[in-house]
Amino acid sequence: MKKKIDSALFSSILYIVAGILLAVMPGDFMKWALLAIGIFFIVSGILEMVKKNWVGGVVSIAIGVAIIVLEWFILKWIFIVLGVLIALKGVVALINAIKYNTTVLGLLFPILTIIAGIGIAFGGLAGIMLIIAGIFLAVNGVIGLIGALKK
Repeated sequence: MKKKIDSALFSSILYIVAGILLAVMPGDFMKWALLAIGIFFIVSGILEMVKKNWVGGVVSIAIGVAIIVLEWFILKWIFIVLGVLIALKGVVALINAIKYNTTVLGLLFPILTIIAGIGIAFGGLAGIMLIIAGIFLAVNGVIGLIGALKK
């Protein structure tokens, strides 16, 4: 039971720290996160090569190097894909709202979803989204911390 509480406490603190960093310095946080992911792939690739898995090792190392070298290019494409998917979800919701003769208020959320998706993909709303995600992450961490401390 103690191990479970320690794990919940640790993850809650990690959420709080990551959330605050993401909300306060979204660009720097993403740069460091991508660097850490790239290093993880490189180390993983080296370990695979030590185990004589040459192909898996080389692929992992190549992915790690690509993530480190192309970090902002990768982030840009992640936000474009994410924004387009969000906009498409809004389009589907709008079609369903029209199909089922929803009220004007029922049309508002799908339209806002479409606008948000386009803004994330092409209009620079990605930074705002990262700040909001950081706030949610920190709040989630505080809630988890309170729960872990009550046990």
